[in-house]
Amino acid sequence: MSGSNPPSNSSWATYTPAQLHQVYDRIKLPNKYRYEPGQFSREVVRHRDGMGFLSALQRHMLASVPFENLDMHYSQQHHISINAEHLFNKIVRSGSGRGGYCIENGVFLGTVLRSLGFEVTSVGARINLQSHPTIDEDSPTLPSFGGWSHVVHLVTLRGEIYVVDVGFGAGGPTRPLLLEEGTPTLNLRPNETVRLRKDYAHPEPPSTVSQTRHLNEEHKVWFLERCLAGNENAQLNTPWVCVYCFSDKLSFLPQDFEVMSWFASTHRTSFFTCRVIASRYLLDWAAEELMGHVLLYEDRVLRMENGEEVLVEELRSERQRVEALQKWIGISLSTAQIEGIKGTVTEIQGS
Repeated sequence: MSGSNPPSNSSWATYTPAQLHQVYDRIKLPNKYRYEPGQFSREVVRHRDGMGFLSALQRHMLASVPFENLDMHYSQQHHISINAEHLFNKIVRSGSGRGGYCIENGVFLGTVLRSLGFEVTSVGARINLQSHPTIDEDSPTLPSFGGWSHVVHLVTLRGEIYVVDVGFGAGGPTRPLLLEEGTPTLNLRPNETVRLRKDYAHPEPPSTVSQTRHLNEEHKVWFLERCLAGNENAQLNTPWVCVYCFSDKLSFLPQDFEVMSWFASTHRTSFFTCRVIASRYLLDWAAEELMGHVLLYEDRVLRMENGEEVLVEELRSERQRVEALQKWIGISLSTAQIEGIKGTVTEIQGS
């Protein structure tokens, strides 16, 4: 029997030890990190190798559980549920290689972490609309934030807080980030670097904001920023691009993520409702390190590895896209799911 509760309950759901062992299998977690769920996993988290355990869970989930929004397009209902039991069935039990979009994967990871004994505070984040993959990062502009639409976890280990995220897809953080300002961290080899910085989530330049009387240090939020120059050059001429912002002062409840997901998955202005997207990270198993990613974006498949991005396939029909989802992302769709996209704006019109 599942240990999950309905999402309308203000308490967070949990998974049973049997379910967590299935999660270990699903994300191909190495045996050395397969700690027995329950008292022993809590002991590891609190007093042994909590950071190694957390890093492995994040790394292997990014490599095994795709970032994808296919339920909005390839389904009969075009409906997203972030109920913990539903997510377990979809991501783990279905055996179809499925993942979810940001809120789905975020809620799923949060449930896994809490069930294993991690101390987790989940918060909402605002995506910088200028960090969209079609934006030219060589010509960055000031951040332009949307509303709450993303899930970030703040995990406390031995008194220190780490930012953990598996729901952004390509360009998101690939390892736990210490919640401190300004320290560049290699995110993806050879040169993708991220850092955290505090600033005002405001559309005006910082010099203008600092003169606004009603704002002070307490109004600042955390910015996750990305740079493609590597640690040595990250603070020189290569620009930092804000990915999203969040506050560590406001924790979110399951109901908050329900509201966020409803808008993000149904509103006609949402990025996800008018585009098909699926991606997963590539893992160097020997080095236990992420080394790139594969991205299916509408009618193209891109592969980025060791800093080089290559167009590997252009998709001219729905049949080709369904085959590409299986080949590159590892997702298998049923006949009923494939039929669900017919007649919608995201269907590829081709033979």
